[in-house]
Amino acid sequence: MLLLVGCGIGPAAPEEPVVAEAYGNFLYTADLRAVIPAGTPAPDSTALAEAFIANWLRKRVLLHRAEINLSDVQKDVQRQLEDYRSSLLIFAYEQAVVREKLDTAVTDADIAAYYAANEKNFELKDNIVRARWFKLRENDRRVLRKVEDLWRSERPEDRHQLEVLLAQRGAAINDTRDMWIPFTELQQQVPLRPDNPTDWLAGHDRAVVADSVGTFFVDLLEHRLKNSVSPVSLVRSEIRAVIINQRKLRLVEQLREELVKDAFARKEILVR
Repeated sequence: MLLLVGCGIGPAAPEEPVVAEAYGNFLYTADLRAVIPAGTPAPDSTALAEAFIANWLRKRVLLHRAEINLSDVQKDVQRQLEDYRSSLLIFAYEQAVVREKLDTAVTDADIAAYYAANEKNFELKDNIVRARWFKLRENDRRVLRKVEDLWRSERPEDRHQLEVLLAQRGAAINDTRDMWIPFTELQQQVPLRPDNPTDWLAGHDRAVVADSVGTFFVDLLEHRLKNSVSPVSLVRSEIRAVIINQRKLRLVEQLREELVKDAFARKEILVR
């Protein structure tokens, strides 16, 4: 019979052959054809059929044992099914209303207000920085001194000259000024290894460090220390999600109250 299924035996015959039997229940070849895609190679069809039959028998044995051993109260699942169905329908309806009516526009003012009212919820777990740095592969001390002088200068022409010099030597400038990153992430790229990063960051806005491959020039544009309040730009997406979720909860609660109130007004429901 498994070989016939594997080869595809065509439409169900008037009297379908029985493949398996359990406690008066029968599994027919038509049942197997329904779960095995047409054109499946014979070996694969046989494997699928065997697995389906084994699973069918297992479920029938377990169901039979459950029917024998459970009390009538334990076997009464109708109420559970009704509760589950009701919950699914209510949830689907509420989600449909939310999709239609939820205001998802969150302004900068909304975010700022929530941030100000909930700063304690945005405590940093790590030191974070905004930084700008470059690495120079150079052993000539005179060149390194010139680069450092240009780097430390605030004059626009010196900044420009530094950028030209770095471009000529193929040294890229890495700039995270628009994005906060953990200090540990910066340390993976730059050999900054202070014993106490929190204290060190509090006292430094620039650093020159070297390793075996080059000299690193680091501008620490801004930092926030661990246990201080996170900058709003770093938690903007989180705040937006919270605000939208709060609106969703309020919308659902308002919907429930209005529907019940309306049903009472129409005398569709009452309390006796």
